[in-house]
Amino acid sequence: MRAIVAAFVILVMAATYAAENAYNFSVTNQSGEVLGSGKIRLPFKFGADGKGTADWQFTPTQAASTNKYWMKAKARLARGGGKARAECKDSWFTLDFNPGWSDNNVTVSWALKKRESGNLYLADFSGGHPCASFRISQPAAPNGGLASPTNSEAAGSGRHR
Repeated sequence: MRAIVAAFVILVMAATYAAENAYNFSVTNQSGEVLGSGKIRLPFKFGADGKGTADWQFTPTQAASTNKYWMKAKARLARGGGKARAECKDSWFTLDFNPGWSDNNVTVSWALKKRESGNLYLADFSGGHPCASFRISQPAAPNGGLASPTNSEAAGSGRHR
C-alpha cells in the first residue's frame, strides 16, 4: 500500500511540475514576422534562478528571413523537439537547444530585466551569430503540450551527427 501511495505522490508532483513550468515561445525576425513557435517545459519557473534540462517542441513557419544564419538554426530546430540545457541566474536566461554539440548550436541569451525578448543565436566555430528574437509569451496548456517525461525520455534521447 505504501508503494502505491508513494507512486501516486510522485505522479502528482511530476504533473504539477509539468503544468507549472510549461510555456509557449515564439521566434521572430527583426520586423516581427513569426519564424516559428513552440512549447518548452523548463526545470524551474521562468524568471527564477535555476538550472537543468528542458523539454521543447518547435514548429517553423514558411516565413523567410534575410538572416543567413536563420536557415541553419531553423534546420536544427525543425527536427521538432528534444532536450535543451536551460539556466537562469540573476535574471539572465540562457538556453542551448543542442547541448553536447560542438558546432552549429542554437542558443538563446536574454537579459530578462532589460529586454522583452532574447536573442536566438547560431553558434559555430567562428562565434555566435544573432539570427532572430526569442520570446516566452505565456504558460502553455495545463499538460504543456509536451510528452510525459517518460515518453520524451524514450523518444528524444537519440542524437546523430
